[in-house]
Amino acid sequence: MLSSNEFYDRLARAFDVMTDWDSRLALELPFLQQVLGQHGAKRVLDAACGTGWHSIALARGGYTVAGCDASPEMIGRAKENAAQAGVAVRFETADFTRLDVFAEPFDAVLCLGNSLPHLLSGEALLAAIREMSGRLAPAGVLVLHNLNYDLRMKTKPRFFSPSGGAEAFVWRFADYGPEFITFHTALFERKTSEKGGGASWSVEVNSTLQRPLLMADLDDALTRARFGNVHHFGGLDGSAFDKEKSGDLVVVASAI
Repeated sequence: MLSSNEFYDRLARAFDVMTDWDSRLALELPFLQQVLGQHGAKRVLDAACGTGWHSIALARGGYTVAGCDASPEMIGRAKENAAQAGVAVRFETADFTRLDVFAEPFDAVLCLGNSLPHLLSGEALLAAIREMSGRLAPAGVLVLHNLNYDLRMKTKPRFFSPSGGAEAFVWRFADYGPEFITFHTALFERKTSEKGGGASWSVEVNSTLQRPLLMADLDDALTRARFGNVHHFGGLDGSAFDKEKSGDLVVVASAI
């Protein structure tokens, strides 16, 4: 079993292959920019930024953006992506306990991509939310994006559609225990022989733990961390949240 840092270090090389970023950003950016605009946010911290594409897209839109991730490999790729995109984003390797690597306050903190379930206790979740609060300017806004575990823990789907392309793809699957989910990725990569012997496929399976976060868990942590004006959405498209139907849970809250 890998720590979440090790897990995403290994997944980093395929992360952009397994994600259709053009389609994803086209769907998600309008809602994110709407939320930022409603709160007058110009300075944004993208916590758990992965390979940096949300940060890069927001920087292209005129925001001042910083990003961090616990995985050094993800941050390395984020820096490469920003350089190729020709935008200035400060990226740092930092987990949820080290957000103070950024001394300046932000108008908004984003935590996207189902990152919080890798915190394996209620205490760790509360500490992370408080750390995010500490990076916010007065009346700043927090955006959290997770799977809808209220539904997921009822249906307990095991296998998920593979994603990727002709040279590499990722197949995701999960096992459900009494307290934690064991999340697996199988990374398939096509390798061409240098000796002209054709191509073959390799597979690498990695596993890590997740703690399912129900809506009540997140709301409780936000209340204890002194957030208010909490709103729930069914995805980063801004759809209404339905506990019995929505695939995702997005929470938008304001610092008090």
